[in-house]
Amino acid sequence: MMPWIKPVKQKDIKELDICNKKEGPLPLFDRMLANAPDLYEAFIPLQKAIVRTSISDDLREAMITFVSMKNGCEFCTNSHKEALEGYIDQLDVLNWLESYTENDMSEEWKAALRYAERLITKPAEVTKEDVKSLEACGYTTKEIAELNQIIAYTSYTNQLSIGLGL
Repeated sequence: MMPWIKPVKQKDIKELDICNKKEGPLPLFDRMLANAPDLYEAFIPLQKAIVRTSISDDLREAMITFVSMKNGCEFCTNSHKEALEGYIDQLDVLNWLESYTENDMSEEWKAALRYAERLITKPAEVTKEDVKSLEACGYTTKEIAELNQIIAYTSYTNQLSIGLGL
């Protein structure tokens, strides 16, 4: 995959004085964002916070994969699909997520995916009832806020990826 702008080279990352915020080599997505160092530096804490939510790793990766798939971001869909496959034993993960309403997925996961789908496809139509359905499945106020952040963050990163040719 050839992005539309040049990513910052690994060897040049140290000069940007942001390498102390991330360990190891930066992935392509991060190196693309590093072209705007101040914005990238502001982005890093949110990126880390999304990983540290109380939402389980498998559900978080399912949400990110699902949202990326719905938003048409192939780069994010593929990279998070691989991560999700490391957490769950499911053949054809993308089809499984796409057909979530008809499969044997837990009601908690279905509720989270239903909420994600409404939020990304018809955000102005999301209602209090959508949140109440999450509560009915056992999600706490904190978890609902975290799910909302994961969905919105993923849509944001999808737009970044798509807009830069990833």
